[in-house]
Amino acid sequence: MANPQLEAFLQQVKADPALLQRLNTCPNLNAIAALGAELGFQFSGVDLVKHQAEATLRLSPGDLEAAAAGVALEGHLWLMTIVWS
Repeated sequence: MANPQLEAFLQQVKADPALLQRLNTCPNLNAIAALGAELGFQFSGVDLVKHQAEATLRLSPGDLEAAAAGVALEGHLWLMTIVWS
């Protein structure tokens, strides 16, 4: 289920190169949520995880293969990495 606040924030980020640069310096998803809160948006790091999971499920099989191989996909603001400990 889409979060309207998150969707609005992501649209603003895509339209503002300076804001995109700030997003890219965030060390984690909770920091991105804090950045959104600074701008008046309400969402959490968990909302970002859900958003990314839903977006991933909508990818074509070819795009899923590319993502699995580590290729950055056009239109995505961040890439997920799996850290094994």
